[in-house]
Amino acid sequence: MDPQYITSADWRDIGNLLTFIWLILVFNIGFGFNILMAHAIIPSLISSGHLPQRVNKARRLFYAGALGAISMTAFAIGRAFVEGQFLEDIWSRLWI
Repeated sequence: MDPQYITSADWRDIGNLLTFIWLILVFNIGFGFNILMAHAIIPSLISSGHLPQRVNKARRLFYAGALGAISMTAFAIGRAFVEGQFLEDIWSRLWI
């Protein structure tokens, strides 16, 4: 089977799909940074005495940021699946 010709509307859909794929990467990096700060770096620096004990309250903000980032990752994955539906129009056999 040969693929169909790619129209300008298909290129727009490809651009939308790639946008959500890049957003998945950005949100995952944000999740990794926030969870690393909240779960590893801040407790380590507090226990070694490099940071005062009151900084421990900031961990909640990093956990909230991690929750927000993973939620946005789930949203972006869902949108990427929706945006990727046009691929069947270009190539009818997705599983080769």
